Amino acid sequence: MGAKIQLNSERSNYLCRALRLNIGDEINIFDGTGGLFTAAIRRANPRSTEVEITAAEQPAQTSIYSLTLAIGLIKGSAMDRALQQATELGANRILLIQADRSNVPLKSDRMENKIGHWERVISASCEQCGQLYLPELVGPQTLEEAINQTENGMVFSPLGESFPAQMQPVNRTAFVGPEGGWSDKELDLFQQRQIPSYKLGRTILRAETMPSVALGLIQQAQGWH
Repeated sequence: MGAKIQLNSERSNYLCRALRLNIGDEINIFDGTGGLFTAAIRRANPRSTEVEITAAEQPAQTSIYSLTLAIGLIKGSAMDRALQQATELGANRILLIQADRSNVPLKSDRMENKIGHWERVISASCEQCGQLYLPELVGPQTLEEAINQTENGMVFSPLGESFPAQMQPVNRTAFVGPEGGWSDKELDLFQQRQIPSYKLGRTILRAETMPSVALGLIQQAQGWH
């Protein structure tokens, strides 16, 4: 206890101007690995606020089974919303895939900035929903690379079977394609690797909506472990 932390300008501005907190007010902070702490504001400045840890909660338990989202890159704010919702629905890991129909440039400098932005989106989503573990963000990579590092995968496609009402709780991976869906080549790869395909009746959802639906279905079928 007693450790002091300097908040960045974004967090400082939010606390001082949006929430209108001041010296002496208490906030909850988390470390991304299950730790939850109470901290008191010692210096309130919209550009640089200082807080002091005053109490620590018992570390939160991790999920019994891991849940991975493997998603084809999609453009703009749609990707932000997909990552937000995946975090809220309990994804432990998010694999970014440069799919055949992903229309997102992979220039190293721009992609580095995008990764940083997406990590902040995930962190903000954790704050909003009370998730104390930051999902691991991995990639971008090819579809085959993603398949090689996952287990019990399932792909969502209009050509698949109906989604089961119940499934045995295990580590699982949901593969969600970009806008325009998976290419024929990618669908062939799923078939070759014996990854089952599921559909949602006659409904075709947007790429940004599908992650929350897919993870929600898996959580419900497995009993929300």
